[in-house]
Amino acid sequence: MRSVPESCKDRKWLALGKQLAAATDRSFTVMSYNVLCQKLVKRTMFPYASKSSLKWKTRRPRLLDELSHIMPDIMCLQEVYTKNWGDTFNMWFKREGYEAQMFQSVYKSHGVSISWKKHRFQAIDQTCLRMDRTTEVCGESLTTDNIALIVALRFIGVGADGGEAPGVIVSNTHLYWKPSGCYERLQQQILLRRAIKQMHEKYPTFTVISCGDYNTTPDDAGYDLLVKPRPVKLNEVQLENLLPRTLTSNAESDDCSDDDGNDSAPAKPMSYSEVATTGTALETDESKSKRRKLEEEVRKAETTLQHDMERVGRLVDALQSEFPPMRSCYDTYADLDPSYRTEQWAGEPIYTNYSLWKGTLDYIFYSPAGLSTREVLSLPVEEQLKPGIPNDTFASDHVALVARFDLA
Repeated sequence: MRSVPESCKDRKWLALGKQLAAATDRSFTVMSYNVLCQKLVKRTMFPYASKSSLKWKTRRPRLLDELSHIMPDIMCLQEVYTKNWGDTFNMWFKREGYEAQMFQSVYKSHGVSISWKKHRFQAIDQTCLRMDRTTEVCGESLTTDNIALIVALRFIGVGADGGEAPGVIVSNTHLYWKPSGCYERLQQQILLRRAIKQMHEKYPTFTVISCGDYNTTPDDAGYDLLVKPRPVKLNEVQLENLLPRTLTSNAESDDCSDDDGNDSAPAKPMSYSEVATTGTALETDESKSKRRKLEEEVRKAETTLQHDMERVGRLVDALQSEFPPMRSCYDTYADLDPSYRTEQWAGEPIYTNYSLWKGTLDYIFYSPAGLSTREVLSLPVEEQLKPGIPNDTFASDHVALVARFDLA
């Protein structure tokens, strides 16, 4: 019998109803876990960690012990290092009775994987989605290098009187990482939802679950547009954060170059007494040129802002009009575990990532039609994670999310 790893000893199932209920053949568990690509592990990223806790030979058995203890029916992993897929994860999946698929960007050394217990599910379809320079959304080409994997799974041994067995469409993704990239993540969300929708049109009776490291906090516009009833009303901060980062400052400011582009000393400003004496009638040719140039820059900025707001509006309209809201399995976690309650955002845990930056980025979203969340696995006690992970107990800088679902 396997012993319980230290990373799982204090994690327990929390019922979303009044009490835990017995599992049935229509119940199944799903995990979403960013396992931290070994190639991305740098001392500067985790200065608090011991040297041994960052090495793969130490992290590998801890990760596998954690996966072996939880053993979900469906497992979605992010940041799977290509090298470790071949020498670790894929071998482990086969040994433990899983079938698995991995997909990665051609621009990265890691990707995402979906695995499922082969005695419970049969894979009948899949989509490998590139969210990179080869794709466009709402008339714009993407500038990112992210991907998603979508698999349609049919239940084995579940169904009534020989009828068609139910199924589930599972997606796994790792969206654009830069905090300022809300616009890019919104583009990616649309591409992902469209790909899921296309799969669902082929299998309309299947339910939908979407896992991943969304690199989106619960107060972001992207989160609200995923889960809130339509129409979603975004606040000013959310809208401002959605603007594309095209309003960059000019590297050569007007204070350090003249109209011909030659370096020159900045013009000496007129004193208050000089302005009061001369007024604006004696404005020099040089100052007049600078004023007109500044006015032109202001007009350009206003035009760019208007254009960017229209771009954001097209994406927001597309998300709201094309897709119904989903739900996050952990959206009431603060009610289940008061130690995680925060005024920053309601419901979701305080963190799923606990490194130099601490916050919630990971989710298990699902379509409420035909599916309900029975239980979620509690998150580790914060004292075990301080000052950050990885540490001598936890192998990744993220914690695994696990939910138990019931088919309707």
